[in-house]
Amino acid sequence: MENLTTMNLADELAASQDKIISGEEKLDLERIFSEIDSLKVLDKPIKDYLSMKVEDYDDGESDGKLTLLDMNQALSDVQDRILTNHVDGYVDKNEINLTYNHEAPFEDGNYDRATDLHVLLYSLKVIGAVRAIDETDLRKVLSKDAVLSLGLAANTLANN
Repeated sequence: MENLTTMNLADELAASQDKIISGEEKLDLERIFSEIDSLKVLDKPIKDYLSMKVEDYDDGESDGKLTLLDMNQALSDVQDRILTNHVDGYVDKNEINLTYNHEAPFEDGNYDRATDLHVLLYSLKVIGAVRAIDETDLRKVLSKDAVLSLGLAANTLANN
């Protein structure tokens, strides 16, 4: 069954990106969190991770892609992001590959809203494209740290 909700969300964010970056338009955090949860990649709802200690996530669920430095801080304070940036492979052969890279929305103590929006928007486009074709395979190959990054980026954008 085709699932276009992720792509639709990405399209709506893209249409409003200038206003979101400037702070003129607020993110619908509940809708974004609901979409993240609908991916069914993380073990818990995304909201539960924001107050979780880095150590607990790192020990129990992280796939090692995020740079997690301070094990005592809350996950909501993590400044690294994982961008889902490319998909290739063959759906009919169950060979889907996603690639990732690190993004840093905090540089020299300054927060760059555009970087977090880019992580959110671009990752949702790539994830949405795969989800529309084969949601089951997506769950098998999508990084938990990349999905967590979606929540971190959205939460930071909404609260800064």
